[in-house]
Amino acid sequence: MNNQKFDRGVGLIYRYHKLNHSSQRTWKLMLKSICASTEIELSNWIAEKPVKKNQPIAIFSSCQKFGQGQAGRIWHAPKGGVWVSAAIKKEGNCEGDSQLYGLAVALALVERIERIGVKVKIKWPNDLVVDGQKLAGILPRLFFRGGKLRLLRVGVGLNVFNNVPKEGISLKQIIGDKGMNINFWSSEVLLAIERSLDLLDNKNFLCSQVDQRLWSRKYVDKETGFKWDIKCIDSSGRLIIFKEDKVRALSSYND
Repeated sequence: MNNQKFDRGVGLIYRYHKLNHSSQRTWKLMLKSICASTEIELSNWIAEKPVKKNQPIAIFSSCQKFGQGQAGRIWHAPKGGVWVSAAIKKEGNCEGDSQLYGLAVALALVERIERIGVKVKIKWPNDLVVDGQKLAGILPRLFFRGGKLRLLRVGVGLNVFNNVPKEGISLKQIIGDKGMNINFWSSEVLLAIERSLDLLDNKNFLCSQVDQRLWSRKYVDKETGFKWDIKCIDSSGRLIIFKEDKVRALSSYND
């Protein structure tokens, strides 16, 4: 990896991707120097040209003005991070995947980051944290037609060497300048998105691996402030929590 941090382009992302991975899928990529939101740009692209089988698409942006996070929150997305929205055509009966897809992408990205020795954890349902500070966020969306899954979409924000808010952390803060090539990390996110599809095929493995990487065994109820103990992640991707004789199952993106 070189240190040309801001020298980026679709061709360079392709280069890193081909060097690190062989796949049946051929990505179609777009890069925006600046946009309001890659999620909006992706929706516009899909409206013009539907996603084809084995030809996923992804839109990167050097920075976003109004990046979208969970529950409609704004994601801080200045220059120096990986900000991308992607879509993959997937058909079939995917019972429970609405709970699991975000966890699959989270675990796959954790696996990529662990390869450089960073101890990253998963904050259920869709954040990656290091020492309690947010390194990455994931926004999954599933689209159905006639009860059948047709399209997987996911937005990913990864702090690489960008400035971060006080509750965030970047890879540069963790490991220094070495390996801070933005094209390499853009490719790593694409690899994680592809890997997530394999993880969905083995739900028990996926959930057990996520459970092992939870950043805390406590869950704080946002409404009451009460702390619950985390028992596990069940096979549907729900967070099972308990307090005294009470047990609750929390569904991703609904609680």
